[in-house]
Amino acid sequence: MRQHKIKKYIIHILAIPAISPEVFDIPMSRCAIIACTERDNKFLSLFPDEQKCIVPFADVEDPDHPMSIRGAHARMIIRFLRHLPEEVTDLYVCCSKGGSRSPAVAAAVLRMSGRSDKVVWENPFYVPNSLVYQVICREFGLFAPDWYVKRKVELNRQCYARASSCGDSGKYERWQIIE
Repeated sequence: MRQHKIKKYIIHILAIPAISPEVFDIPMSRCAIIACTERDNKFLSLFPDEQKCIVPFADVEDPDHPMSIRGAHARMIIRFLRHLPEEVTDLYVCCSKGGSRSPAVAAAVLRMSGRSDKVVWENPFYVPNSLVYQVICREFGLFAPDWYVKRKVELNRQCYARASSCGDSGKYERWQIIE
């Protein structure tokens, strides 16, 4: 059953090591974070508990791997987003390197808020984790059959191939803001 959309947030995709006080140009009361990594960052304490969701799962695409994302992880993320204070406008989505799990979560969050996820899948510097994307979308009640997700992955590979052929594949800055 499809659930109601979540609020539209400005999404920041980055690596967990990039989190520091200098990153935030707005009051912390307007920021929230989803960290999908077991890597720690001392600055996670900047976020109040109700604006921080730490859900460690491995960057694997095998659903049978013991550390892969599970439905319970996805439900934690969805519940977290539904209960964020109204003043939160910016969502920071982090993983170890900012290139696979966090873009997958960001793409799912975009879809949950009724927006297009193309900005993530068509970015040649990301390789969104297809399992993470699929599990979160399915738990939210969004259309995400295997063939659909495989099409997204193929689109991402094509974007990378085009960027590589133009010599444009080495400028990844591990940070993207999606409004």
